[in-house]
Formats: sequence, structure tokens, C-alpha cells
Amino acid sequence: MEGNTLMSRMNTLLIWITRLAYLNGLWLLFSLLGIVIIGFFPATVAMMTVCRKWLNGEEDFSIFKTFHVTYKTVLLHSNLIGWILVSVGAILYVDYLILAANIGKFSIVSISAFYLFLFFYLVTASHAFPLFIRYQGSVLTCIKNAFITGLLNIHFSIAIIISQSAFFYLMFSYPSTALFFLGSILSMIQIWLTDRSFLKIEKKVNKVIIAKS
Repeated sequence: MEGNTLMSRMNTLLIWITRLAYLNGLWLLFSLLGIVIIGFFPATVAMMTVCRKWLNGEEDFSIFKTFHVTYKTVLLHSNLIGWILVSVGAILYVDYLILAANIGKFSIVSISAFYLFLFFYLVTASHAFPLFIRYQGSVLTCIKNAFITGLLNIHFSIAIIISQSAFFYLMFSYPSTALFFLGSILSMIQIWLTDRSFLKIEKKVNKVIIAKS
């Protein structure tokens, strides 16, 4: 019995390793098909969509078909959200270089304001794509709600930032492993945490609705 249980667990582990590697391969392939600039963000949303299905207990679906259909559907909106975030991130990076090159010339208030804004940016980025997958909506509404949700559930936002940073560092310590699992496992972590963040908000909203009715 113990041998059968062990074999069953090993089989499940191998299935998940294969799934995650395959999904990561699709992510890389479709990112390259869009010359990265156009393909990266819809490929990322498609990957997160597949991860969300898995985490919701869905297994009997075509990974490729789901990925491909989602990729085409979100091509425009995902790029708009992604490039807004990239643009803001680029501005923050330039600001950081200016601060680093002029240490002592800026007041503690200016430096504090920069790091506070950086934190707000990371909080928003941590929830933006998962929120878009779950609720759709316009680009600006998605970014606004990602900011609000991320702040309301700040512990989830911090957990996402820390866990993904740690895994990113771990993967790039082993580049060959990153090639097969970086995107898919990061997506699983992010979707798992943000889904709990959204559920917590939904429960609070439902309680308010029930109390008012």
C-alpha cells in the first residue's frame, strides 16, 4: 500500500512538472511570436489563465487551446496594461538613478516619497494582471482596482513581492531550470495569492450587501 501511495505521488509530481514545463514553453514561444514587445503580455495573461484553471481544480481542458484563445482575446488590453506599468516602472528607474547619482542633494522627504511611490507601484503591479483575468473591465479601471485591492490586502501584496523575488533569484541561480519553470511557477504563486486577496474583498462586499438588505 505504501509503495502504491509513493508511486501515485511520484506520478502526480511528474505530471505537474510536465505541465508547468509545457506551459512555460508556450509562454516563451508565444512571447517570441509577438517579438516579445507585442507578445510578452498576452502570453503572460494566457499563462496565468491556465494556472487559475488548475488552481480551481480544472484539469480536463486543452492547455494549448485555452492558451491560444486567451492570447488572441487579450492581445490589445494586456499590452495596454503591461506597457503602462512598464512606462511607470521606467520613470521610477530613471528617478532612482538620479537619486543614486545625487546622494545628499535630496531631502529625506523626497527620498521617502520616491520609495513610497515605488511601493505603491509594486502593489499595483502585483494585482493588475490577475485582476484583469478575474474581472476584465477597462484598462484604467483594472489598474485603479489593482491599486485599491493591493492596498486593502497589503499582506498579500507583500507576500507576492517577497515570494516572487525569492523564487526569481533562486531560478536565475540555476539558469537551465529557469528556462523550463520560471514563468509558470511565478504565475502559480501570483494567482494563488491574488485569488485569496480577491476572495477576501468579495466576502467583505457580500457582508455589506447582506447588512444593507
